[in-house]
Amino acid sequence: MIASIALCVGLGLLLLLGAALIRRRRNSTSAQGRSALSGASRRALETVALGLRAVAAGRPHGGRPLPDIHVVVHSGQRLTLRLAEADDDAPAPWTADVSGKEWSVDTARLRRGGSAGDGPTHPYSLTVTLGLHRGERMLVDLARLSGPIALTGDDDDVLLLAQALISEVVSGPVGTLATVVLVGSAATPSVTDGLGARSARLHTAASRGEALAVGENKLPGQRGGPSSLQTLHMGRDRGAASSRTHARRLFVVTAAQYRNERWGDTPLRGTDTLLVLGYIPALEWNLQVKPDGALLTGRLGVPVDTHTARLN
Repeated sequence: MIASIALCVGLGLLLLLGAALIRRRRNSTSAQGRSALSGASRRALETVALGLRAVAAGRPHGGRPLPDIHVVVHSGQRLTLRLAEADDDAPAPWTADVSGKEWSVDTARLRRGGSAGDGPTHPYSLTVTLGLHRGERMLVDLARLSGPIALTGDDDDVLLLAQALISEVVSGPVGTLATVVLVGSAATPSVTDGLGARSARLHTAASRGEALAVGENKLPGQRGGPSSLQTLHMGRDRGAASSRTHARRLFVVTAAQYRNERWGDTPLRGTDTLLVLGYIPALEWNLQVKPDGALLTGRLGVPVDTHTARLN
């Protein structure tokens, strides 16, 4: 009897140890995958950056505003912009379809036209990869969403996806004018240790007030408080703010910090975006990570079969 009990206890301990080792190995592998973009990912993002710079370069000459891009689709040989509103005046080398809702270009043609480091800046620097849909890379500009974005699901999956999104913004070729600010409990080692190489565009802040001061360039004699570009995050005029600057800030907070510091009532610039790690019932923008690797994007309506944290 005693021998049987001892055997059962021993087997239980071995199972627990094995599960712990598997989890540790999985986390270690995931962290290594996020430390740097893969060659294929960087090449795809360089093409996206070239395409967005071509949009920014072509539109000022025509005197028309920059389009509101709903989703960027990279399918290997083609780069496609799906627009929020129809616009058939696509600048070269882009070509609009008959509806004016999609612009496309051959990726080889884009890459022949210039290197990823050349060309004008663009206002879509918070454009990040959500994942793949039927083998195509799906990217969205987080800055076009009109309020805080909740990232929900299993805690580990949420953490891995947040790290992947942050890493792409601060180390990829698309987000060269974007700054990421990790605030309070979102700036702990559980988040930062999985980000790999550090970047001058990645900041941490202890509180809301400290976070809002990052990247603020106040005019002489201007006192504290929202700048002339700042309006309430909900219902703000993004077009007016975007026309003045291409700089973007992405604030990352946990759900607890969002509630405790009343981030929902925080005045943010029209070019700012807030990512909340965890569930907040009132938020209209919700990205839900599924156990099978898919991502439900809710009102955003972008299909994702495999989220970006699983691509490396």
